[in-house]
This record gives sequence, structure tokens and C-alpha cells, in this order.
Amino acid sequence: MSTQSNNQESSSNTNRSSSNNDVAILLDLDNLVIGAKQINLNFNINLVLDHIKKVTNGRIVLRHSYGDWRQDQQMMRDLASAGFITRSAIRLNNFSKNLADMQIVVDAMETLLDGHDYSTYVLMTGDRDFTPLVQALRKRGKRVIGLGVRHTTSQSLADLCDQYIYYEEIVPTPQMTDVQVQELLDSSLRQLLANEERVRASVLKQHMSDSSNGAFDKSAHAEGSFRKFLGKYPELVTVEQVETTIYARRPEQPEKQPTPLHVRYRRELKKQRLRVVKREARFTILKDVIRHLNTTEQVRWRELIDTLADEYKDAEKKISKNAINAVLLLARQAQVIHTLKDKSLSTAPVLLEVKGPKAHQESIMRCDAVYVKVILEMAEEFDEAEAAVALYYEPKYAHYLKTLIKNFDRLGM
Repeated sequence: MSTQSNNQESSSNTNRSSSNNDVAILLDLDNLVIGAKQINLNFNINLVLDHIKKVTNGRIVLRHSYGDWRQDQQMMRDLASAGFITRSAIRLNNFSKNLADMQIVVDAMETLLDGHDYSTYVLMTGDRDFTPLVQALRKRGKRVIGLGVRHTTSQSLADLCDQYIYYEEIVPTPQMTDVQVQELLDSSLRQLLANEERVRASVLKQHMSDSSNGAFDKSAHAEGSFRKFLGKYPELVTVEQVETTIYARRPEQPEKQPTPLHVRYRRELKKQRLRVVKREARFTILKDVIRHLNTTEQVRWRELIDTLADEYKDAEKKISKNAINAVLLLARQAQVIHTLKDKSLSTAPVLLEVKGPKAHQESIMRCDAVYVKVILEMAEEFDEAEAAVALYYEPKYAHYLKTLIKNFDRLGM
């Protein structure tokens, strides 16, 4: 978590001999807060203060922050609530930033003269311009702790401090869920294997860590062997070893099976607005349509659908309005019924065309004939058994369909 300098031991001895353990905090807003935002982290000053208290076991007496207060109003309110005095340094150009840095240096050096003996200085910055300040404070026997965001922190500054704390490492990381880890693995493989057949497992693990801002490393999924972790997702990755190197690659994809003919038949029928309603429901709807139209002088399309839907609901039959409408469209094309012209189909009167004691049987054959004719015209290949599965969900009706085709002329197809 921290970088220790070679002089830490001597500095620690000096601190132990000090009569107090007071802490001064100088916060470079531009460097730390903006740096945290760049890696999608919210800067939580209370989290930082709690950590500093644990690290120093001291009393935080001085709390100053420096930067452009206009950048984040909520942050200014949070700092004020935490007892910080903000020294405004509105950024107009790069020189304005230097003014803020100089103010931090001046205030730090003034604390050495104001009569209050601070044993520890916490510089919340990663800017290497503060290395002379760190040297000056440590020369005077002060313990210096730095705190910043890793990607904006100068290594020379971190090495010079008695201790350096990276903000990312004190932010609580929520545990990744199984779904999140699987999505992270999938996306990492997709990026790394965009132009490669395989990738070293170590590279994949690093990529997952970087993409999750270290969340993967802190999760239970990263514990133990990475190879065993990959072995839990055979559908996403295949592990292979070449001598001592472990590689990850996408698993071989099985050849895609062709879509069954009966599924393709149904799709073709649906494109023609001839949805296949299951046999039992289809027969029931046709029977009840004939019954209603035989006993009612005139009934409109929507009215007929609503009436039948209410009957099926009362009888606890699971037949939807969509299914009733689909059978009516089929029956109209099969000339079992016809509609008179009106403003719309929903208000058009419906009349029965097929009559007599065998009207139900005739209507079934006419509707099936429409189905089969469309399949014959639209499909590249025709198979009676597959057509039977498409219309009746069972191949045993293939012989019936052969007979039906022979009777196309009689049915007016």
C-alpha cells in the first residue's frame, strides 16, 4: 500500500521522541480530486481522514485545501463540513496552478515558525514539484506522508516521503458478482483476441485487473490459480499450455445446425400473416365461428373476437384474442368466411361461406390447404412429414396432407 524511504527508521525515532503527535494536512485539490475523477472514483474526504487517523494515531489540527473552488461545489461543502479551510486559487492559466503550489509551500513553511509543533505533515498530492518541500520538512525532523492517485503521482515524490498512500487502495471495493466477472472475462477476451488466436493467461489477467480498476484482484474470483478460474468458464475460454506458458483462446464453436424445415415453414407462413395456431385451438375456434355465424344475422370482426374470448375465459380455455384473430384471417383466405367492406377490418361484418352438416370438416380442410399451398409456393423444398410437424406438430399427418394436395382443385385452391 505504501512506499517507504530509506530514512523512515530515523524519522520514526524522531517522531517517537516528540512530545506531541499533531498532524497538518495540506490538500492539493487540482491534483488529487481531478485525478480521482479521471479513474471514475469519487473523492471522499472523510474516508481519507479516517485512514490518516489510523496511520498516524495522531490529532489532526491543521486542515487546509488549495484549488479552484468553482470546479465542484459539493466537494467544497464536504471539505467545509470536515473542517477544512480552502485557499482559493482560480485557474486562469498554468501560472495560476503554480500560485496554488507556492501557497501550499508557503503555508507549510509558516507552520514551522508559528509556534505549533506538528510532528506529521500529510501532503495530499502527487506533484513532483513538492519534492523540495518534502526534503525541507524531513530535514527538520518532520514525518511526511504523501497521498495521491497512482496515475498522477510522481514516483520520485512517493519514494521521498516517509510513507505514500495511494487513494485507490483505501477505497472500499465492492465484491464483483459472478455475472460481472463473467462479463469482464468475455469483454477482455473479445478485445485481446480481436486480431489474435490466443493470448497469454498472464496478459489476460492483467487486462481484467486494469479494466476493473483492480476490482477483479480484490474479488474472491482472483484467489488461487488463474488457470483454475478460467476452467470454470469452458463456454467462454479454452486453456492450453505450450511448454511452461499458459494460453487462453476461444473454444471451438460447433458447426451451426441448419434450421429444421418445419420451423422454416412456420416462419414463411407467419410472413404471409398466416400464423400457425395449434391444432386443438384452431379446430375449436373454427367450430365456434361457424356456430356463431349460423345463429347470428350479422356480427362484426372485433365483436366476434371479443365474444369468443369471453366464452373461452368463462370455460377456462387458454385461447387468446390473438389466436382467434389469426384463425379468422386464415379462414377468410380459405373462403370459409368473407367480410363486407367497412372503415376497417375490426368493424367489418363477417359472413359464413361454408355451410351444411360437414361445414366444420370442410373449413378445416380449406384452412389446411391454404397453409400447404403457401408452403409449396414459398419454400425451396417440400417435405410432407415436416409440413405435418409445422401444422399439426406430429409427422403422422403427412398422409393426410398428401391427400389434401390431391383435392386442391375441389377445394378451389
